[in-house]
Amino acid sequence: MIRSSPWGKIPLSLSVVLSCSTAGFTLAGRQVPMWAPFVVAVLLLASIAGGVFLDSGLFARPVIAADPRAAGARIALTFDDGPNPVYTEQILDLLDAGQHRATFFVVGQRAESSPDLIAEISKRGHLVANHSFYHSNFTPFHSPARLAAELERTQSVIEKATGVRPRWFRPPIGLLSPRVVEAARRCKLDLVGWTASARDGGRRPTVGRSFDRLRCHLHPGAILVLHDSVLGGKQEPIAPALLERLLLELDRRGLQSVTLDDLFPDQHCSSTARIAGGNRARSIA
Repeated sequence: MIRSSPWGKIPLSLSVVLSCSTAGFTLAGRQVPMWAPFVVAVLLLASIAGGVFLDSGLFARPVIAADPRAAGARIALTFDDGPNPVYTEQILDLLDAGQHRATFFVVGQRAESSPDLIAEISKRGHLVANHSFYHSNFTPFHSPARLAAELERTQSVIEKATGVRPRWFRPPIGLLSPRVVEAARRCKLDLVGWTASARDGGRRPTVGRSFDRLRCHLHPGAILVLHDSVLGGKQEPIAPALLERLLLELDRRGLQSVTLDDLFPDQHCSSTARIAGGNRARSIA
């Protein structure tokens, strides 16, 4: 399996080195350049922002792809923010028609309102995974205990509907923090990111642009993100139309979508739940 690269530790290390140098110069009675504290602050903020908003590997290193040599002709299509009574059903029909399987990262609050749909996803051979209970933008700032309780509530909703306890957790918006990592560890959930996102859950997405974002990442082992529901927006999801085009391209390239469990058989990714320092895991959500 392939994890995010820990490039975020570079600006953090530079800020620590510069801070120590500045302190050393000050203690030695030597003049410190005026720009030094400013550079330290910028590097430190860049490190934290990279850990939270980007896949920098500072707080955690989630799984972002499978080893192409082990994946063969398989990739993993994943869908976030559902379920949606209308569009999730359409997506299931499209996947079934092409004999593809996918992983659905569901929001617990929505899943709790549609237990039959969650059960249907599982019955059709797809995987249901944890995407938090409320999908809050402030998830990274909540206490580990509160987050763990939220994740466990979503686990229970999914397990009750499918009979299977989820193994995977993708934080809302992919945001990471030490608190998110600790909560996932307490619930024995593996953190997973993505190789590429269609960005079809944002404002005014188009099928063409979203398809282009994914097309260049259609290689064995890739984990791709689409959205079967759009949270907080008034537009309808474009995922069904996007998926039709995407599945044609997969067939043309001889690729098959499978669930994350099938892409990573018998590989528990517990190392993603370690916490940064020497062994730590990934961002906020």
